[in-house]
Amino acid sequence: MTAGDIGKQRIEALSDGVYAIALTLLVLDLKLPALGDAITNAQLVDALQTLLPKALTWGLSFWVMAILWMSQVRVYRLVHSLTRNMVRFELLQLACVSLMPFSTSVIGEYGSLPAAAVLYSANMLGITIFGALRTRELLHNPRLHLDEVEQAMHQRLKIRAYALPTCALAALVLGFFVPGWNMFAMAPMVLVPTLARV
Repeated sequence: MTAGDIGKQRIEALSDGVYAIALTLLVLDLKLPALGDAITNAQLVDALQTLLPKALTWGLSFWVMAILWMSQVRVYRLVHSLTRNMVRFELLQLACVSLMPFSTSVIGEYGSLPAAAVLYSANMLGITIFGALRTRELLHNPRLHLDEVEQAMHQRLKIRAYALPTCALAALVLGFFVPGWNMFAMAPMVLVPTLARV
């Protein structure tokens, strides 16, 4: 480990905690209004149907954030320590992750409005860009690697690093024109090849 490098354990623990809290807070927006004691089954079904847009947004947010967390875990298994830049990018990414419950709540409530779609997509873009910058820093610092990174793994890391922000950027641009539908631009995130286990 070179002077200035930072052990990865502390940042991994912080990151796991932030992701766990953010993923948990996502579900708090899924709540039924007060329906009274004399509610009928039909009224309950109607109330549940009104939650569908929020439930879909929750599902998308949870799934994409889980993918990003798994990607981070795999990346960190390649290194023994982090550069100061990697720590900075990680902290900036975690700041964006901590905003996801808010932006998910806004788009769940006002998904047909451009401002909500753009806010959510910008939040996702921030998460993916800082993750890509962290991965780029890792690939340019072989001294951090536990073992030599094979060329195939190197290529997969680069593809993921650039593909995820591209999806989020497409969603951001589309948010100005087709709010709500712009979220489909993030669907390829789940299709980006999963990194091989290291």
